This record gives sequence, C-alpha cells and structure tokens, in this order.
Amino acid sequence: MITTLGRILAIALLGLPTFVVSAGVDRLIRHLESVSTSESHAYRLRDDKRRPMDCLKLFQAGDDQYMGLYHTLRKGVFSIHLAHSTDLLHWAHVKSLDAHASQPTIWQCDNGAYFLAYEKDAPNSCWIRLRYYDDLANLCDGDFKRQFDIPRTLAPTAEGTPSFESVRLTENMLGKSEIRIRFHYYKDAHVDRLAKGTLTNFESWRAECSEQINAELEKRGSTGNFGDRDKFMWNGKSFYLQEVQHRRGDWSSWRVFLCDDRGMPIKRLSINTHSESTAFANPTATWVTDSMGRGKLVVTLFLPSEGNSPKEAGELIYVIDPYREMKDGYDESETEGNR
Repeated sequence: MITTLGRILAIALLGLPTFVVSAGVDRLIRHLESVSTSESHAYRLRDDKRRPMDCLKLFQAGDDQYMGLYHTLRKGVFSIHLAHSTDLLHWAHVKSLDAHASQPTIWQCDNGAYFLAYEKDAPNSCWIRLRYYDDLANLCDGDFKRQFDIPRTLAPTAEGTPSFESVRLTENMLGKSEIRIRFHYYKDAHVDRLAKGTLTNFESWRAECSEQINAELEKRGSTGNFGDRDKFMWNGKSFYLQEVQHRRGDWSSWRVFLCDDRGMPIKRLSINTHSESTAFANPTATWVTDSMGRGKLVVTLFLPSEGNSPKEAGELIYVIDPYREMKDGYDESETEGNR
C-alpha cells in the first residue's frame, strides 16, 4: 500500500506540485464529475424568450430568488443579459445589459452594491469592462453608476474572460476601492494565457502574467487556449474551476481542471453526462441556499457542439447537494462560503 508520505515523495521526485488529493477533495471531484447523480440538471439552457443562456454566472438575491448573467449571439453580435429564476432550471429574462459584450461575471458587495465585469468587443479587439451598480434594483434596470474600461497592458489586441478574485470597498467609496480580477490575454497573438490584475480606486490598473499556472498547464500537455475560470469554496478551502483547451483550434478538446487556491491544477475532471459529452468550457461554481437553509453548489458549463451530443450542446446547469449520501459521510463545513 502506498502511504501518503510515499505519494508526496513520489510527486516530489517527479517534480510535480505536492498537492495530495484528500478525502474531502476526492468527494468534491466525484460530485463535480457526475451530472447524472446531481440533485437536478438541465441541458441546452434557455430563458423564457428562447435565448440560449451561454456562459451563465448566477447569484442569489433572496430566498429562492436567483439571478443569472449570460450572453447570447445573434447576427454575429454578442450581448449580455440578466434573468431571474425561482428553481434554477427555468429562467425569465429581465434586462439586456450591453451589446458587443460577453462572458459576464458579478460580485455582490456587503453594502448591497454590485460589480459587473465582462468582455467588451470591437472589430479585431476585446477588453474588460467593469460597471458598478448601487443595488439590485439598479442592476435590474440596467442603471449603472460608474463604468471603467480596463486598458490592455499584456496583449495589444485581446484581454478578456474576467473573474473576480476579491473586492475591497472602503467606506463604500469607489475612490477607496481595490478590485482584484483574473483574466486571459492573447499571448503573442497566438494563444490565450492566464493573468491577474488589480484596479485601485476605480482608476489605476496594474496587471501581470500568471506564469506559474501557465507553465504547469503546459507541462501537462495542453497547447491550446487557457481561458475562463471561477473561484468557489469547499470544506472551508478555496478552489478554482479552470477551462483549458488541450489542442489549439480544436473546440472538441476543451476540458475543465479543478485547481487549488492558487489556481494550480489538481486534476483534469472526467465529467460524465447522460449522453457522454466530452468537451466542456466556461465553468462556474456558485453556492446558494435553499428554502430549508441548506447550501447547494450550482455548477454551469458550456458544451460546444464539437465533441458533444446534439442533445446536450449548449449551456449545462447542475445542482450539487452535499447532503446527499455518497461513499463517505457528509461534512457540514462543505457548505461554508458562497465565493
């Protein structure tokens, strides 16, 4: 039998990160990989206007009140939208928020305000746009208070797929704020690679490449784009879901990695769907609370048409119930946190 110490020594000799998959992480992996055993799920998700809800990022606005941000593509133009749901599977359109825009994500502030970040596009270029909304009502009306277009500093033509790392809003003032995000940049106009940056006081931007993460994903044989990611908590620890394209230009080679609190890969997930789809992108993982006060982890993935069943291609949502019995017992701390 290989002991934990033996595993660590073997990993060290191979020059790989010394992250040992614990029982709690193994349980998380099993939950993430099994759509068929989730509490509920829906493929090819659409709103009540029959719009595809691609790259959905959701958040909870109240008891059994869920909001979702997503993008659609119509006549060659991406647009981002806001929708509302009471059951996570059926969605009513609320507001179109911006055109020539995609990949939305959101941060809920303790004071009830919201930061929205997304990828804004123009011919032959894209960049990250941030908007600040005073409250949910303003968000639903599309009435933002401030807007900031982040200047590209790592690539001349394309930076995008933002995700929030943290937000600090001192005295509820944008002039005393610090917003940390992760994103991708179009390295050498050849492939997307990962980066991170900080916006200070909603006016000063500083960014740097995530060299260690990029190098580790490349060591694992991935030569395509490294793009969208989402941060979440499990058993009191931070993790990321990270999309990685194994082969450049091959949409059927998109996969999702579970990564540690730094973003370093732990395992490429082998996600099992009902029709055996194999390509997955744009992952999100969000904690919500049901009417009984129990935490549920809601996962969304975009399934491209390449490599996937026509019955499943599009947006997938599935709900993980950590109370549901698996092979090991339930740890109540697994539901802690919603970011």
